[in-house]
Amino acid sequence: MTGRSHDKGTPFDEGRTSDYDIAVSGDSVVDAARARGIEFRSSGRNTPPLSDDQVAELGLTELRDRLSAQAGGRNINFMVYRNMDEALAAKPSIRNWF
Repeated sequence: MTGRSHDKGTPFDEGRTSDYDIAVSGDSVVDAARARGIEFRSSGRNTPPLSDDQVAELGLTELRDRLSAQAGGRNINFMVYRNMDEALAAKPSIRNWF
């Protein structure tokens, strides 16, 4: 969205291929993550980036792979948020529904 790393301020893709961090939210995915013992951090606001196993447990593998292909093979990281407002407040974001 900004063309720069949120954390370091370096230009997107400078010296590497940047990844995309994608927040997912909704009662069903939050409940499924909690039921599987996936850690929530930041006072329970969100998970860290999900591991491959966690992505599979939540049924997100096909979506991740499709998004990665559409993004030229970039890595896609999912994080589960309690709600989208908290995700949007965390970092510069673009809101999408699908």
